[in-house]
Amino acid sequence: MQILRIEGIPPTQNEFRRMHHFEIAKRKKEWEAAVMIEVKRQSIQKVDKVKMRYIFHFANNRRRDSDNYATSCKFIQDGLVKAGILPDDDFEHVVELAIGRGRNDKKPYIEIEMVDI
Repeated sequence: MQILRIEGIPPTQNEFRRMHHFEIAKRKKEWEAAVMIEVKRQSIQKVDKVKMRYIFHFANNRRRDSDNYATSCKFIQDGLVKAGILPDDDFEHVVELAIGRGRNDKKPYIEIEMVDI
């Protein structure tokens, strides 16, 4: 298992619904770039088939709907493909996807657990 940690929390589905499409494209590129930088910095190795678990560590205990964070996973997986870590983000290569909540931290971040199968 490899764990990729990225500082910050990507925008939610609800936030994207309120954004202009140019802003969405900008945010997507920013997150893909962040993923590519962290992949190199953290020496993440290539995988072929994985189970992925996204663990969101928020700054507070505010109530959040887990399904709003599925969009966040999309941007990160696209970044993993662009970085050459995943061949593709289809069901053949990402066979399982889970979203969970971690502990609170003053600096929010997301952990991506990748279990090679």
